[in-house]
Order: sequence, then C-alpha cells, then structure tokens
Amino acid sequence: MTAFLQFLQRRHPALKFALVGGIGFIVDTTTMVLLFDSLGLDLLPARMIAFITAVTSNWFLNRKFTFIGLAGNGAASAEWLRFFISALLSAVPNLGVFFLLMQLLPESLPAILLAMSAGILIGYACNYQLAKLWVYKSTAP
Repeated sequence: MTAFLQFLQRRHPALKFALVGGIGFIVDTTTMVLLFDSLGLDLLPARMIAFITAVTSNWFLNRKFTFIGLAGNGAASAEWLRFFISALLSAVPNLGVFFLLMQLLPESLPAILLAMSAGILIGYACNYQLAKLWVYKSTAP
C-alpha cells in the first residue's frame, strides 16, 4: 500500500482526486441505498442527503490526501464552503444526468446505481478543475 501511495504522490493530482472520488462514490451510494432502499425515504431527499454526505467526505479526503500541503491557506470552513460550492456547480451535470436517466429507467436499485454512476462521471472533470483552480487556488499545481 505504501508503494501505491508513493506512486500516486509522484503523479498528477487528478489520479488522487479520482481515487478520492471513488471513495466518495462508495459513501454516496451507501448513503443513498440506506436512505432510499432501507429506510424508505423518497428518492429526491435521499439523493440530496447522499450527495451532501459524499461532498463532505471528499472535501476531507482531498484536503488530507490529494492537495496535502495546499490545504490550510485559510479557515477550513471557508475551504469547505468553496469545495461545496464547486461540488454544487459540478452537480448540475451530475444530477441532471441522474434525473434524466431516472425518467427513462425504472425506479429500481440497479437503475438508480447506473444513473448515479453516469452522473458522477460527468461531474468529475468539472469538479476537479474547480478544486484545483479555485478551492486550492493559491498554491495548486
């Protein structure tokens, strides 16, 4: 595991951002499944809560892993707010694709997961650029 982390440290931060995004996907999906499938919450509120949970975990992991040494240029709360705003901007294509697909697919767990995956992939590029150029702007590579 250490060799893998050292490999990532030498590579473009987009690889680390993608890894954190993968973890965020697990957080997002797990939260969505628990809220929608297990607790019976309606689809829209379940999706919104899952999104906020994943954004918060991604901010923390990106702060400690992807952009390590770049975080802390201001208050953590301000940085979280910038990250959250960038995630909201990136959520437009993400959630747009999700809800469009949910209009076309049955409201079943496999279809929901497929729609979530497609939306997350669309939002990735926008989210990375905003994180790199705005959230950590003063010293980002």
